[in-house]
Amino acid sequence: MPTSIESRFEAFRAAHPPIHVPRPEPWTYIRGGREGPAVLLLGGALGVAEFAFTAITALERRARVIAPDYPAASDLDSLVRGLAAVLDHAGVDRAVVAGGSYGGLVAQAFARMHPERTHSLILSHTGAPEPMRGRRWAVRLLEMIPEVVLRALLRRRLATALRGADPFWLEQFHAIVSGLSGAAILSRVRIAAEAGDRFGREPLGPVPYPVLIVEADDDPFFPQAERAALHRLYPGAEVHTFHGTGHLAAVVASERFASVLLDFISRHGALGQREP
Repeated sequence: MPTSIESRFEAFRAAHPPIHVPRPEPWTYIRGGREGPAVLLLGGALGVAEFAFTAITALERRARVIAPDYPAASDLDSLVRGLAAVLDHAGVDRAVVAGGSYGGLVAQAFARMHPERTHSLILSHTGAPEPMRGRRWAVRLLEMIPEVVLRALLRRRLATALRGADPFWLEQFHAIVSGLSGAAILSRVRIAAEAGDRFGREPLGPVPYPVLIVEADDDPFFPQAERAALHRLYPGAEVHTFHGTGHLAAVVASERFASVLLDFISRHGALGQREP
């Protein structure tokens, strides 16, 4: 039984080969678990599903996890259309949509655009969509920056989240950022801006699916004001607050993180169902 995080990661990779979806645009996802409800797990801006391998390993014991990589989608509609295609390819009609950080914005967009495919919504360490109409100049400026500089800016922006983390995570983080294209980085920025402009921060009132907000009281990216904005957007949501885990509860406390999600799913779903 592998014990080091490096050997566990290699074992995970061997057991979870990438699955390719050629249409409507090329997508790749990994899949784990054979029992329980389907969980569409949407990661952060790095866009690489296996970065969440510890959380996937914990979740797949009681759920079917579908975790996609993000391509350099041209716009929000294209991204959401691709996620629907991933679910189709996996044979899933409705899923628990769980998104963390940037993936939380994507999850909110998917749930609003496809409520019929959303069993429940889990938003982890994320915020409410923020309108950026007055800051479009910032997006245009980024489009003029060389790829190597874009990667450096992203590395600097996200490095705060990994401060004090195990060297393994730092190594994976740097490897992923080094492999990101400028088009992929700009795609994340444009889609976050589009989601904010399209959905804004107006309270939704009742939503047709249960909502869980998972947060941390020391998240450097989403301080109290940002968390409060998300609470106002989903006034009926359940809330679970981690203490001292920063932005990465899914990484540094993956077993507890998975337990929180699975408890919510079990109360609003049907854990134990087998894959059709």
